[in-house]
Amino acid sequence: ELQDKQAAGLVPAPEPRLTMQNFIRVMGDNAYLDPSQMERKVKEQVEARQRAHLERNEANKLTKEQRSEKRAQKLEEDITDGVSVAIFYVKDMSHTYHRTKVDLNAQQTYITGGVLECQNPSLAVVICEGGPKAIKKYTRLMTVRMKWTGPDELGDDDDEVSAEDQTESQKFNKDNKCELIWSGMSRRRLFKGFLFQSCENAQQVRKVLANKGVGHYWDQVITYISGRGDMFNFKLTNEGDDEPDQKEALEIDD
Repeated sequence: ELQDKQAAGLVPAPEPRLTMQNFIRVMGDNAYLDPSQMERKVKEQVEARQRAHLERNEANKLTKEQRSEKRAQKLEEDITDGVSVAIFYVKDMSHTYHRTKVDLNAQQTYITGGVLECQNPSLAVVICEGGPKAIKKYTRLMTVRMKWTGPDELGDDDDEVSAEDQTESQKFNKDNKCELIWSGMSRRRLFKGFLFQSCENAQQVRKVLANKGVGHYWDQVITYISGRGDMFNFKLTNEGDDEPDQKEALEIDD
């Protein structure tokens, strides 16, 4: 439509887009009549285009609040088709460095779930719910980036263990490890936030998860490390124990 108006003379045609490489071809013989004036005209046009480009960028520049909201929208993924779930077994979650990294990264990527620390047997189960990208990123943190055995594993990584983490009062467990037990999908989120909870024994852990309708998560843990079950004295709970006991069962969320 615009071209039709230009052809009818209703709207003036725009000036040809000139550059130092094409102005002789575009202007033809006029380029040779006054080369200095033509060169000056080309430079003015190029500078005008650059100014217009910078002005558009400045006009479209997001404010600090808009940038924060955009980052949050990228992290808060669409989970209408299902929630990605990952379960990790951690041998020792007592160190402040590990607890801080696990909690902080979960909050930043909008992951819900929690850490269940069992005293007897001594282990921790990390349950994560979130979007597929968030779970993929969190899985890499848990299985690759995290320094579970301490500063002896330090390399050229941006994540450095601070001197406070290496104090005598908080030594790293050199036998520590983290393993991905299971990953899959769930229809909806079952946890309101990401919290830590301590349990005295395996039965309490089972009741905590059964109260949320995911007692089978604990069975996944036992099944995965069944080869070492004897040393932990693992025992699967009877089917009757799947019923949530509101008086005895603990809650991960408030």
